[in-house]
This record gives sequence, C-alpha cells and structure tokens, in this order.
Amino acid sequence: MHEDLQYDIQVLLKRVAEGDEEAFRTVFNHYKAPFHTSAFKMTRSVNATEEIVQEVFVTLWIKRKMIAIAKSPEGYIFSILHNCIYSHFRKLVLERQLKSKVEQSEEKSENPVEVLLLEKEKRTILENLINQLPPQQKLIYKLAKQEGVSREEIAKQLNISPNTVRNHLAAAVDYLRIYFKKSESAIL
Repeated sequence: MHEDLQYDIQVLLKRVAEGDEEAFRTVFNHYKAPFHTSAFKMTRSVNATEEIVQEVFVTLWIKRKMIAIAKSPEGYIFSILHNCIYSHFRKLVLERQLKSKVEQSEEKSENPVEVLLLEKEKRTILENLINQLPPQQKLIYKLAKQEGVSREEIAKQLNISPNTVRNHLAAAVDYLRIYFKKSESAIL
C-alpha cells in the first residue's frame, strides 16, 4: 500500500508540474500535516509554522515546473520546506541584529529619527552654501565632489588648466570648511 501511495504522489506531482490545480489540492492535503509538524518542531511557534507552510505551497505552485525536471519530485518539495524554515530563521537573525542596532543607538542617547533629521539638515545647509559659491567654483566643486569627475577631466570640459581647477576647488573647500568650523564653535 505504501508503494501505491508513493506512486500516486509521483503521478500527482507530475500533474502539479503541468498546472493541474486539483492535483495541487490533493498534494496540499497530503503534505500539509507533515509540513506543519516539521515546521513546528523547528520553530515552536504556531504563527511561524502557518507562515512557513503557506510559503512552501505558494513556492511549490510558483516553481511547479521544476518538479518535472527534479530527480526526486518528493525530495524537491521537502527541500522547499527546509529552505522556507531556513529563511525564517535567517529573517529572525536579521531582525534581532536590527533591533540590537536600534537599541545601541538609543543607548548612545541618539534618536534615530533625530539623527536622520540632522543629516538632512546638514545636507540642506551644505547645498545652500554650495549655491552661494561663485559660479565657476560652484560648478567645479559639484563636478569634483558630487559627481566624482577628475580634475583633469574638469579642466578638459571647461577648457581651463588643471591648476585653475585645483585653485577653484581649494577655495570652495576652504569656504565650506570655515563655515562649518564657525558653526561648530557657535554650537559649543
């Protein structure tokens, strides 16, 4: 009887590979309980188990054509189960790492939202300062610092000497550095 069931599963899996929804429902009903048991043994969570089993069958349907070329169709669907369980644990690890980083940030009394707002504010101030530079310095600064164009390439594009590019860039950087030093002194 076990061999007959094994043969029927192989036939059903081949039908699933061809897109037979009725065969898929039969496979679902046959494997749902064993998949549920395996996932629960690993996760010890009813919610996680339900998500994993659902993901297994969604993946099975999406990748059903792979069943036809698998050496062991039944082994293939069990590998989907194991991959989904592994993926669940990998996701948990990533969530814990993220939570840890947020907690470390909070321990340093840095509110992540405040940090992001300060960064945005600094970028806005920098952009305003760049816009106050003389036109040639502004253009050279943007090409060099924001677009990563080399001094030689800027010189070619603007038809000026590399030394002129260097001088304009140095003047722009000095202007920005002086502004930020003054603003840091005012804050302290």
